Amino acid sequence: MKFEVDGSKLPRGKSIPLGEIGKSDSIDLVSENDFIKDAEMEAFMNQEIQILVHSDREKGSLDVITPMVNGVNQPIIRGRKQYIKRKYVEALARGTHTGYEQSTADANRPEQIQMNERTTICYPFTVYDDPSPYGKQWLDNILATG
Repeated sequence: MKFEVDGSKLPRGKSIPLGEIGKSDSIDLVSENDFIKDAEMEAFMNQEIQILVHSDREKGSLDVITPMVNGVNQPIIRGRKQYIKRKYVEALARGTHTGYEQSTADANRPEQIQMNERTTICYPFTVYDDPSPYGKQWLDNILATG
C-alpha cells in the first residue's frame, strides 16, 4: 500500500493574504502587429494559479520565499496553498540547482574521474488549480527547456 504523508492533514493557522511587493517602472514598447499577441501573453502570465510550495526541513531553509519578476516580488509561504500569478510560478519552475558527484568507473584508474550532474528544482511545488487549459503544457515546456 502506498500513500503520501505531506502534512496536509495537520491543523493550519489563519490564512494571511500576501500581495506583490515592489513597483515596475519601465514600460515595454510593442509594435501594432504584436500588440494583440503581447496583450494575450500578458493576461496569461497574470492569471492566478493555486500552488503549494513544499516545506523543506533542511537547516537554514526559508519558510517564506520571494520570487522576483521585473523588479516585483511575491512572498510565498511554504506548506500553504496560495493563489499567485503565473509569472511567479514560471520563476519558481526555472529556479534550479545543479550539483555534481564524482565517480570512477574503475578503482584501479582513479585518473578517469567522471562528473555526474544532478539538477533539481530549488523550490518543489504542486499546482492545484490552473484556470487555463494550456497551463499544464506551458509548465511542461518550461521544465523541458530549463
